[in-house]
Amino acid sequence: MTHVDLGSESEHLRLTPNDEGPIPQSLTVELRLDSLLATHRVEQPYPSGFADLATFFESLTDNWRGWTGTRQWESLEGQLRIAATHDGHVRLRVTIRAEHPNDWRATGTVTIDAGEQLSRAARDLRAMASGSADG
Repeated sequence: MTHVDLGSESEHLRLTPNDEGPIPQSLTVELRLDSLLATHRVEQPYPSGFADLATFFESLTDNWRGWTGTRQWESLEGQLRIAATHDGHVRLRVTIRAEHPNDWRATGTVTIDAGEQLSRAARDLRAMASGSADG
């Protein structure tokens, strides 16, 4: 799979696997919002790679009609954090953090439809995490 996009063409979170192997252990993460463009490599050195991220989005899909409060996923070393709320749409508060060589952080909100966009994101993330598609 070449990448997974969450959001629109102009405002999105893009996750691109870096690995040649079947299960990605790192992603290039791109957050594009209005005049912001932040990219960073995120490592997830588990044998399961990013399966927990796919499971997180599947749990959001299971509750597509809504939930109370914030649901959150964070990468192993906190380089990527996604906090999801639901108000008729799914709002993904995305934080990308880099420590070395310079400390920086970028945060913004990507909005996706709670129906088909959310379902497609969950399917695409599962395919990427399992290495089962060439997307």
